[in-house]
Amino acid sequence: MQVKPKLLKDDLWIKIFYILQEKTKKIMLQSVLIYQGTKDGLNNQQYWNKVNGKANLLMVFQSKSDYIFGAYSPSKWESCDGKWVEDNTLSSFIFSQTHDQVYPLKSDQKQYAIYCHSGIGPSFGYGHDFTIQGEFTNGGSRLGYSYQFNQYKGGNDDPYLFGQNKPEIKECEIYELQFA
Repeated sequence: MQVKPKLLKDDLWIKIFYILQEKTKKIMLQSVLIYQGTKDGLNNQQYWNKVNGKANLLMVFQSKSDYIFGAYSPSKWESCDGKWVEDNTLSSFIFSQTHDQVYPLKSDQKQYAIYCHSGIGPSFGYGHDFTIQGEFTNGGSRLGYSYQFNQYKGGNDDPYLFGQNKPEIKECEIYELQFA
């Protein structure tokens, strides 16, 4: 059974659903909510309690500016002192509901799909296309380094994804996707 993320509009969920099936070459059987920030706690400890050892995660965030964005990766999240995790399938992507865009992983950056570090929250891309830290307020976005974005700002934090320079997350939903 597919559970549509509460934060996503129907049209973006449908778009993401089809992108996932196209990229994975599999049929999505279900999406299970494994973490909800306002219920479980918006911090890296609670985040890692829920995602450690899991793969195929779809993450959806809402910033204090009410920008909705997120990402998907088939790669396994592992709590550690810092390591990049590769996505040989190139099915990882970042998305923005606010801008109605999907930003795929660049093929020459597949070794930097996600970054796992127990001291921070979710992090995607080598240039930290986006990173959410500790209490889900700090972090930054440099979209365009490892994920395709034609307005890359050359390594400077950009408010494009969050609606402000820091993420300042007010809600986060993480779904574990299961495919056949």
